[in-house]
Amino acid sequence: MISDMHLHTKWSSDSVVPVEIQIERAIELRMKHLSVTDHQDFDAPLFPPDYFKFLIDDKGDDEAVNAYVSNLLELKEKYADKIEVLLGIELGIQPHLTEQLNRFAKDYPFDFIIGSTHTFHKMDAEDKRHYEGVNIETAVRQYFEDEYINIKNFCGFDVAGHMDFVLRYGPGAAETFTYEKYGDIIDEILKTLIRTGRGIECNTSKFKAKNMINPDRTIISRYAELGGEIITFGSDAHTPDRIGEGFCEVGEIVKQCGLKYYAVFRHHKPEFYPI
Repeated sequence: MISDMHLHTKWSSDSVVPVEIQIERAIELRMKHLSVTDHQDFDAPLFPPDYFKFLIDDKGDDEAVNAYVSNLLELKEKYADKIEVLLGIELGIQPHLTEQLNRFAKDYPFDFIIGSTHTFHKMDAEDKRHYEGVNIETAVRQYFEDEYINIKNFCGFDVAGHMDFVLRYGPGAAETFTYEKYGDIIDEILKTLIRTGRGIECNTSKFKAKNMINPDRTIISRYAELGGEIITFGSDAHTPDRIGEGFCEVGEIVKQCGLKYYAVFRHHKPEFYPI
């Protein structure tokens, strides 16, 4: 079973599941590795209906993050004979947070950091107010432009999380998306990742509900064409029933895109396993 490198637990604002439950589900699925990557989104814009803070333990301060790290390291030891638990985090990137994120990434012994652009123009991509009175193609391009700035400026992450996140939530964004419309800016993002030794994530959170993977398969194919080799699989699971969701089917899609191996990160170094 492909190892899941992106999931959430009670340490995230939007999950209530104990870490142990997520780990035990991965063991049931016969995964060899699992990375817990709870949310740390500094200055996350609040939006209805949930108004989540998307910070570790709803606080995100040193005390909370230290407790998170200690908890995962304890569980890593507890389950060592059954599965390798990796210490991860999902950082929300915004252009004005670059210095803060670079410091944060260096301060903790993470194995794996996902860099996710959840917001653009200081509003969450999921916030419906974002798209009022805006042409969807303009909004999608604005998202990719902000993501490019984020990836250029913040180099402390290992893979770009769900790098076309806007396609999940922009009205009509997925239905009208083609690589050709945004290929110029997407190529700049991919080339920057490749040049700096970072990778992309194949996120399956919307595969069952929308037959969607993030990024779109045309972006994965282009990444491979450009010489990219680093890809992780992430379910983005907030509940145990979603761990590893779609990995078998999506693994075949990724192979068709030209990538034969997936990565597992330890101490920010990828090790490759056949898909």
